[in-house]
Amino acid sequence: MLLRTYQLTEMQMDALTDLKNRCKAIDGGLPSFYPHILRQKRETANNILYYVDNRLIAFLSAYFFYEDACEVSVLVDPDSRRQGLASKLLFNILPLLQSKKMKRLIFSMGHKFNESWLGPLGFNYQQSDYHMQRQSYEPILVNHSTLSFRKAVFDDAGLLCEIDNSAFKMDVPSNIERFTQIMNDPNYSIYLAIKGEQPIGKAHIHWQNDKATFSDIAILPEFQGQGFGSTLLAYCINKALMQEVYKLTLDVETTNQNALNLYLRHDFKIASVFDYWVINIEKIQTLLERGHFSDDSC
Repeated sequence: MLLRTYQLTEMQMDALTDLKNRCKAIDGGLPSFYPHILRQKRETANNILYYVDNRLIAFLSAYFFYEDACEVSVLVDPDSRRQGLASKLLFNILPLLQSKKMKRLIFSMGHKFNESWLGPLGFNYQQSDYHMQRQSYEPILVNHSTLSFRKAVFDDAGLLCEIDNSAFKMDVPSNIERFTQIMNDPNYSIYLAIKGEQPIGKAHIHWQNDKATFSDIAILPEFQGQGFGSTLLAYCINKALMQEVYKLTLDVETTNQNALNLYLRHDFKIASVFDYWVINIEKIQTLLERGHFSDDSC
C-alpha cells in the first residue's frame, strides 16, 4: 500500500524509526532526516510511505529548502531492495517537484554510501556535512564580552538578509520573505549579536521537543577572526540551558575547519556524516523512464 501524507503521525514516526534502524544495521549510515518537519503539516503531501503487510518498507520525503532545488531522503528496507521501490516513490513525487518548478534534486546519503554507482548515473557530489551534538549541563563562561544580544523582530528582516548575503556564499541570495516565515514560526528564534550599536552577526535556534538545533550562525566578514563567533555560540548554548534544553545539535560542512574547531571547543561532538549528491530533474526523469535507477540501495 502506498500512502501520501502532509505530515507523519506518531505511529508513522515510530514505523520510520524502525525502518531507519533496519537500514542502519546493514548500511552503517542513513540519509539526513528532519523529524520536526516530518511532524509538521506542510502545504503539500511531501511524504510517501510504502507498506507491505502493515510494515513500512520504503519511505521518501521531499524538503523544499531552496528556490529551485529540493532535498530528498529515500529509504528502502534491505530485504526489499532491487525491486524498484525507490523508483516507484520517486516517480510518485516527480509531478510535485515539476509543479514547484524544481530544477535539481539533492539526495542525502550516509557517508561514502552508494558513491560507486551515483557518479556513473550522472549524480554530482556536492558536499559532506558533520552532524554534531552537545549534551551537557555545563554553561560556557564568557569573560568581558563587548557584545550584546537581542532577539530579532520583523523589522530586522532586511538586516538579516544583509548579514546572510555577506557572510555566506549562496547560489540564491536570502530574501525578506524567508526571514518573515522563520519569525512567524513560534518554534524558531533568531538572535542578533551587537557591537556598540551595530548588529554584526546572527544565529538561529529551532526549539524542538527535547532539543534545540542551531543553524545559520554568521558574523559579518569585517568582524570575523576576533572571537565574536565564539561569543555568539556561547550565548546560544547558555540560552538553551536556561530553557532547560540540554541536547543541542548543528550541522557543519566537513571542509569548514574553522567552524568545526569552534564547535569542538564548545563541547560539540561528531555524531554522524552525511554526503549530498545533486542531479537535475530532467536527468532523474530519464533514468527512471529507462529503468536505470532500480538498484534501490537507498
